Amino acid sequence: MIARFVGVAVALSLSAVSQAAAAQLRNLAQPGAFAVEASPSGASFERRGRIEQQTGAGWKTVFDEFYLGKDCGAVATLPACVTLAPGAELRPVPWNGYTCYGQCPRACKKNVYRPPGTFRLVLTVCGGAQVMGTPFFMGPRAKQ
Repeated sequence: MIARFVGVAVALSLSAVSQAAAAQLRNLAQPGAFAVEASPSGASFERRGRIEQQTGAGWKTVFDEFYLGKDCGAVATLPACVTLAPGAELRPVPWNGYTCYGQCPRACKKNVYRPPGTFRLVLTVCGGAQVMGTPFFMGPRAKQ
């Protein structure tokens, strides 16, 4: 019985690792800008990811509408799963630090600037596994 449980746990772990290895999330020079690079076998992600902020208690979601669109016009027509061809790279619209108007213009009542702080992008592979990006620092917003 224990051997069967261990076998199932190992199989689930290997499945999660292989799905998570479907792509790499790379931070670009501009804080909040990313490149999603598919593995040689390709990758498929849910159309919406999230930005998390590192706190004393761990990681906390601060922006849960990070869309995998190359431009704001494409966001409305994204399929449920965004598929990248083998080896392809996607550079979605960067996150600008705001909680409501974080990627693209939209109506909102309370638009809060979250930085300064340490953040990361988290994407979900279609099928369940999550891919966490490397933490990045975003400073205070520039004075207007």
